[in-house]
Amino acid sequence: MKRIGILGDIGSGKSYIANNFGYPVFNADKEVGKIYKKDKKVFLKLKKILPKYIESYPINKNEITDAILANKKNFKKNY
Repeated sequence: MKRIGILGDIGSGKSYIANNFGYPVFNADKEVGKIYKKDKKVFLKLKKILPKYIESYPINKNEITDAILANKKNFKKNY
């Protein structure tokens, strides 16, 4: 089995290219979105680590984005 990684900036066309291969594609963004919506344990951990930014369940991706943009050190918090 061959595995191919497609990397790039936001809006660079990764999903477009991946969908044109005609093979199953693992979409990490989609999977993370599912976790944010369904896993209360993840919410509680993030709420504990980033209490100023994580306000409600299910997790809003914008809250995490705001935390990272407010302080780049939040991106490297230990879980």
